[in-house]
Amino acid sequence: MAELTFEEVNQQIENLNLDQLQQEANAEALDISSKICGIWNKVGVIIKLIAKIPLLPKKWRKALNILIETLDSLCS
Repeated sequence: MAELTFEEVNQQIENLNLDQLQQEANAEALDISSKICGIWNKVGVIIKLIAKIPLLPKKWRKALNILIETLDSLCS
């Protein structure tokens, strides 16, 4: 996993059109994995950054990394 900085993540999030993302998530024509991946590919960087916070217990970070790996695999 590449090293993430707050600035990089913040720039990605600031560039998002959250209203459009919400509309895509609510679209009935999309299947659930398309909805999940549509959101994950845009905001997953937040979870990736949080998973690197050393103040979180090691087991929490490991659980987040399992989620990250699973969603990255599903949505690649």
